[in-house]
Amino acid sequence: MSETVPRGTTAGRTPGRLARRFALAGALVAVMGASVVNGALPAGAAEAPLSQGRAAVASSVERGDLSAAAAVDGKSGTRWSSKFSDPQWLQVDLSRSTAINKIVLNWERAHATAFRIQTSPGGGQWKTIHSTTAGKGGVQTLNVSATGRYVRLYATQRSSQYGVSLWEFQVFGKGSTTPVPSVTPTKPVPSSSPSATPTRPTPSSSPTPSPTPSKTPTTPVPEVPVETSSKKGVGVWQAPGVSAALEASGASWYYTWSTNHNGVTTPKGAEFVPMIWGAASVTDQNLAQAKNAGSPYLLGFNEPDFAEQSNMTVEQALSLWPRLTATGLKVGSPAVAYGGDRAGGWLDRFMTGAAQKNYRVDFITLHWYGGDFRTEAAVGQLKSYIQAVYERYRKPIWLTEYALIDFSNGVRFPTDAQQAAFVTESIKMLNSLPYVQRYAWFGLPSSDSEPNSGLFRSNGVATPAGRAFQAAK
Repeated sequence: MSETVPRGTTAGRTPGRLARRFALAGALVAVMGASVVNGALPAGAAEAPLSQGRAAVASSVERGDLSAAAAVDGKSGTRWSSKFSDPQWLQVDLSRSTAINKIVLNWERAHATAFRIQTSPGGGQWKTIHSTTAGKGGVQTLNVSATGRYVRLYATQRSSQYGVSLWEFQVFGKGSTTPVPSVTPTKPVPSSSPSATPTRPTPSSSPTPSPTPSKTPTTPVPEVPVETSSKKGVGVWQAPGVSAALEASGASWYYTWSTNHNGVTTPKGAEFVPMIWGAASVTDQNLAQAKNAGSPYLLGFNEPDFAEQSNMTVEQALSLWPRLTATGLKVGSPAVAYGGDRAGGWLDRFMTGAAQKNYRVDFITLHWYGGDFRTEAAVGQLKSYIQAVYERYRKPIWLTEYALIDFSNGVRFPTDAQQAAFVTESIKMLNSLPYVQRYAWFGLPSSDSEPNSGLFRSNGVATPAGRAFQAAK
């Protein structure tokens, strides 16, 4: 299937579950207007859209990697996808008032049957220049005659139970045809084969390990030279042999979603970084423990934009933030699950509030999971997302959870070879970006029998991804 659905598992957060659910974003407006002619996309059109690479925003996004900017990046394999409700809109800023003569909509299967095309001189007063209640999807070319700086697609009726999604939203007219380089995240190719759910620790002092099957691999695995990078880290929770696996991994730092080690022995030369997981974690004891952990860094709240994770409002996070900065440690922003690059998103509102209150935020913390298992595409999508977040906040980036896991319909993992190839190439990319201060793979322990993204099995043998992690530098 080509539609994607929010990353999700069972309701409620339990040990060993990674739940993903997304919140609705954006305000909605209704206006009146006129109609134009609907035709077919001209073959071999050479002109560059005025909209290409321009700033774009949307009423909502299904996932962070399906952002509004993906619909104006000039790439046929990336798209914007909205939440599953009506109405929805996508808006592009042409940077100045421009004469517009054509709009091209390249729909993904999840298209709108009823929508309007609107323009505005300043982003507030909208004029409808095209309207239909019989949209059929595919590629639609709309010949128009209008002037405006902002151009908006306003969809009022979806074709299915999913959202609305565009591969490209192109605006043509009189003006510069030099596209602006895009640094925004690209999208994964949707898929539909659910598999096992990835494991993840809960924010308790004694995380519950996933059951360990008795069957373990018996095929000898060649020893891999271990390379250490000051950036390279991993998320760790209790599992058989975890301390030995951490030492063998070559990670220079790790964290446990807590302020304590949870029984994990820190290897020589490695660093444990504490985390204040959520509102209930903000206690005198935890803050003192974080301050005395031996690291100059402190990670902020974990996925506050998810009900199944720390589940905090922006206002609640801001009210508690001074207690974190009072430790004197360098504090990372709350780690949102998605949409870190989006204007008006959870992270954007938090950073705006922190600036208004003159609160210190030393670096930006992100999570990213990719559903496109092609190595080059996945690395490009991750790089684009990180770049977009950096461009927005201009602060060092910590990527504290990342892996290839497709949440588009249940949970699906790549092959061992695909995950390993992504580990190798993503680490090369992350090490090349000067503003990426640190990154952490999700995660160190691996199931012995079910598909997952872990690096070491219970018998201490590295998975293919684990060997790639060891060797990467």
